[in-house]
Amino acid sequence: MTKVSDDQLSDWTRPAFENETERAEATQESVKDAINNHQILKDLSIRVFPKGSYANNTNVRHDSDIDIAVEFQELINLSYDPGVSFSDTGLSPYAGISEQLFKSHLKSALISEFGTKVDTSGNKVFKIRGSDKILDADIIPCTRFRLYHSPTRFSEGIELILNVPDGKRHFNFPDQHQENGVNKNNSTSKRYKSTVRILKNINNYITPDGNDPKYHSFMIESLAYNLPKNIYLYNEPWQELLNQLCVDAWKYLKLDEPGESERWMEVNDIKFLFHPDQKWSRPEAKQFILDVYDLIK
Repeated sequence: MTKVSDDQLSDWTRPAFENETERAEATQESVKDAINNHQILKDLSIRVFPKGSYANNTNVRHDSDIDIAVEFQELINLSYDPGVSFSDTGLSPYAGISEQLFKSHLKSALISEFGTKVDTSGNKVFKIRGSDKILDADIIPCTRFRLYHSPTRFSEGIELILNVPDGKRHFNFPDQHQENGVNKNNSTSKRYKSTVRILKNINNYITPDGNDPKYHSFMIESLAYNLPKNIYLYNEPWQELLNQLCVDAWKYLKLDEPGESERWMEVNDIKFLFHPDQKWSRPEAKQFILDVYDLIK
């Protein structure tokens, strides 16, 4: 495969589209309108917010859609570290509508607002087909989620509502992800997120046309997050930065998974980057780093 120049890498640091902000905001407002116009949903406590690559400002041209979470805040799903139970939380048992009924109402609201542009066939998300005014969107029905580390300390995120359970719990921490990404970017003179965009564009570049990207973008962003800030601050040009990134990432990835205190984390700093329930693996991350290195050397 043809090597890429530093000029090309520099071009890949830019976000996807110039007019994306306006269309993204219009998409989010349209979803809010759908909820406010629904007879039942309008009276519930619901949070609507963007998440994923658009919200985290790491989107590239392949990320032309937006993820919008619709969080039912009256219901809190719980998980516990060892030694903690429901009785320790101080919470009262939930007595409102079920999460499945909430999702069913949301489905009706979206169909009323968007008509045939809504695809409700997926197990996890509803998909909205975009237009010249709104973006393609994945609408993510979810509840609040708390992972209790002790009776007085917990991490709060969201848990997806599936139509049919698949034996796994699908929860994540978008607020912590966004905050940590901003802090990392600020501490690296704004080069962290530019590097993530380069890496995601490389992922698209090495993927055959018409296929989904070869590697998971969330994994790519987290790999970049775990590397020390001096890589971003003291390496010019972009090819040198990526070279040092590959060297440092390889030093970690070539070894077996270390003890908990040394394990790499997702950007949220709560979940381990590599564990059996992830969609990606340590060998996959190693191969991605090799692919990047081969492309820039």
